[in-house]
Amino acid sequence: MSPLKRNRKKLVVLVFFGFLVYSLSFLERKDQRLSARTRPTKKDVSENSTIDMVNDYYPFVDFKLTAPRISPTVGAMKNVFMIVLVMSGAKGNTFRERREAIRQTWGNQSDCEQREALQDERLKHLRWLLVFVVGKAGTGTNDDELNIAEARQHNDMLIGNITDNYINLILKVYMGLLWASKFDVKYTLKADDDVYVRIPRLLEYFVNAKFPRPFYGGLIYHRSKVHRKIGVKWTISYKYYGETNFPRFSRGPFYILSSDLFEKLFNYVYVRKPFHLEDVYVALAMHDFNIKATNINSFHLSPTMRRYVLQRNIQICKMLSWIGFGHFMDPKAIKKLHLLLQSHVCKKVTLDIDYHRCNKTG
Repeated sequence: MSPLKRNRKKLVVLVFFGFLVYSLSFLERKDQRLSARTRPTKKDVSENSTIDMVNDYYPFVDFKLTAPRISPTVGAMKNVFMIVLVMSGAKGNTFRERREAIRQTWGNQSDCEQREALQDERLKHLRWLLVFVVGKAGTGTNDDELNIAEARQHNDMLIGNITDNYINLILKVYMGLLWASKFDVKYTLKADDDVYVRIPRLLEYFVNAKFPRPFYGGLIYHRSKVHRKIGVKWTISYKYYGETNFPRFSRGPFYILSSDLFEKLFNYVYVRKPFHLEDVYVALAMHDFNIKATNINSFHLSPTMRRYVLQRNIQICKMLSWIGFGHFMDPKAIKKLHLLLQSHVCKKVTLDIDYHRCNKTG
């Protein structure tokens, strides 16, 4: 009998086992490929599996009341009618350019509209102060050094030991309010650095309203649904706020608080944990303290306001009847709007607001 015949059975067995091993290996590799397609990624796990939207604070805000490390030297000017707190960013030239544009335009107390206000017996004693509120840019840039130099040059910045990002905006707002509370101030205007506010007309608004207190007002949202989807900028967990809709709140680009509400706001952080949606959080405090939200009709917001101004689509009567313009306004749009406003104010163009007519008086 030949050796081949004698080992035929062994050869068949070896071939069979080899095929079996190859098949199992092939199936295992295929299963691994399928698992890789369907297995949650690290992002999926961190955004879904490990976040309990009911029992966790999401996004987590490590809140603490913080006094600014650097603040303006105000001197004897303790009696201030209104402090304007402009929230600005710490990182990059873009924010420095925005701040400079505001200094040259609506934050300038010597422009034509402001000079006219100083001639008005109702307004000339209502002093106001504008400061920019920023945090720290952190390592990797020289922005913190540049911001400190800017603060020393202009004497109009609050800089706190706060990481400057969207999550920490609530810390910056409270830092600004804490600093403002040192003064004999009647009102604070919180504003972003991409808006334009006609301060003399805002002072006139309070004169005409007979200086209401307590006062919380701005451009009011009457009903807004709470975002719950993880990853969305405006999402918060149920542990922060459990209702389906927020109460009436003033949108963040500009809102006003009277100083008699400061203590309530400071104490509210022990009632409800602060979260990153600062405009909503302030509104919740006002709602829980039974403070009515007042809508200021002359505040206007539009995502296309920049284009509206630069293409000169804004009507003179609207422009002269509005107090606040926002948002997404870059320095070019802010300066353009300022030139348009001043050209009409200095020409003594007045407005019959009741009938929306512009009339030249001189």
